[in-house]
Amino acid sequence: MHEDLLLLTLNEKWKVNIPFGWIPITGDEKIEDTEIYQSYYFGKYITELKEIIQNLFNVSMLYEVVDGGSVERKIIADCEIRYDGLEYLYTDENCRFVIYCSHESSTTIGGKELIDAIHIMWPEYIEHIWTTPFYD
Repeated sequence: MHEDLLLLTLNEKWKVNIPFGWIPITGDEKIEDTEIYQSYYFGKYITELKEIIQNLFNVSMLYEVVDGGSVERKIIADCEIRYDGLEYLYTDENCRFVIYCSHESSTTIGGKELIDAIHIMWPEYIEHIWTTPFYD
């Protein structure tokens, strides 16, 4: 998929506005089928998350959209899925889900199937929902 088409699809399905990011935290409009987790705790489950994505969506590659709008297709194992001074967004070629790692110490997940699988993998997720103001 061409990166322009990917960005348009992300905007259409998830209201992602690249290169400015995805801000379901502060937006006026609720985005259906999203949850925002505290990154510190969510980050402990990245290996399991990658396995869930591979099995649930039958994919081995993800698109990685980096703060500023650059897009790269990567093998799931090579996706770090974390904030490192730049914000990252991950999705598959059909944009069935979104993972957004942001500077607010938050990781936002979009996609009911993925959220349901996360709840099974991580039963105590409810204790680590990101809220504002956020304090560790």
